[in-house]
Parts: sequence; C-alpha cells; structure tokens
Amino acid sequence: MNTTPRRPRRSRTRIGLMAAVVILVALAVAVVIVLNTRASGPVNSIERTAQDRCDAEVRNRLVAPAAATLSNTDVATSPLDPDAKDLFTLTQGPLSGIDHSRITVWSVTVAVDAPNEVGGSLHDRYDCRAYFVDGTLTDTLVLAGHDH
Repeated sequence: MNTTPRRPRRSRTRIGLMAAVVILVALAVAVVIVLNTRASGPVNSIERTAQDRCDAEVRNRLVAPAAATLSNTDVATSPLDPDAKDLFTLTQGPLSGIDHSRITVWSVTVAVDAPNEVGGSLHDRYDCRAYFVDGTLTDTLVLAGHDH
C-alpha cells in the first residue's frame, strides 16, 4: 500500500496554468523585441553612427573634452543645402564631385556643458551635419558653437 500523500488535483492544474501563462508572456515579450529590432535596426545604426561621429567632432573643439557633458541630443535627417550650409563641404574634401543624389545628411544638435579656457563654464549648443554617401559616413561639419 502506498502511503505517499497525493497532491490535490486542483493544485496541479493551477501550477500548470501559471506555468503556461509565464511561458506565453515570455514568448510575447520576445516577439515584441524581435519586431522592434527588425523595424528600427538599420535606421538606428545610421542615426547612432551620425551621433557618435558628431559627438567626437564637438568634443574635439573643447578645451577639456573629457570633462564635457553632452545632452539633449537630437538626430534627424536634413535636406542637402548646396547653396549655403553645405557649399564648402561639397566643393572641397571627400564630397567634392559626388552626385548630390547619393548624399544623405543627418543633422545632430547637442547641448554642451564644459569648462572653458578661463576656468568658467561653457553652455553652448552645437549643430553638426553628418554626410553619408550610399549609406557610408563620409564627412562631418560642425556649424554652430565656437572653438574653445
């Protein structure tokens, strides 16, 4: 005779249902992550490349780049402006002679707080343009801000 106490049938059913719910929730979360990654992967990659390069270019203009704080970054596509903003970049350097239809511009705007030359603080906004030719970052130009 077996004297092992049996679990009530309800308890086993409840545990099985809870396990099924946990598995379904985990599966739903995984599907959402995969869909979001696929939908925004390449664009985020280009945005991130533009932001990283522009952040480096802005930091290169500062007296103490390591002490600088960059914040409120905005990254967006921008139309090519061959008659004004982008004139110098398009006529000299790596973009010279490139068909304008192959160039995509990403504008990166960032607020900078950093020490200046005289021990004070610099609070400035920098605008940087990142130029991609056929999807490859080719050049950048910092438009606003000052050499500090």
